[in-house]
Amino acid sequence: MTEPSARSSLSLGLVLTVRLGESLHAIPISAVEEVLPALPIEWLPNCPAFVRGVVFVRGHLIPVIDAAERFGMKRDSRPYERHLVCLRVDGRLIALEFDEALDLVDLGDAELLTLDVAGIRSSFFAGVVQRDSVVIRILDPAKLLASAESGELERVPQSPAPGP
Repeated sequence: MTEPSARSSLSLGLVLTVRLGESLHAIPISAVEEVLPALPIEWLPNCPAFVRGVVFVRGHLIPVIDAAERFGMKRDSRPYERHLVCLRVDGRLIALEFDEALDLVDLGDAELLTLDVAGIRSSFFAGVVQRDSVVIRILDPAKLLASAESGELERVPQSPAPGP
């Protein structure tokens, strides 16, 4: 039985659900800038292993992070038509590559099971919820890049933020 402190009644609200392999993940819509279809990714040397390269979108270079690599998931194959979910993390625009962006879902007042109940202290996820007998991992964009990795990502070219 789960301890009461392990569950949160945090209102998750609207999230973008994405698929990575057989797993479902959700990203708070407040962090999502846009979703893009598969684009040509330009490889760059000397990047962290989780950085696939950059994409050029409307005059801006955006670093692309391989979500499977970042989350430590083993992959035998990669779908041909992937999706890039553009997020703003610590003031920097990045793209997370997923197998498929699915839909916007209102999780309303779904009960969030925090990861500390499983003994996980540091994670990219805020917790998990169950919806229609499916477990959905809730991504915490603020935890996506550790401070050391954020420094490494600074070496990846980026276009300046658009002005007013």
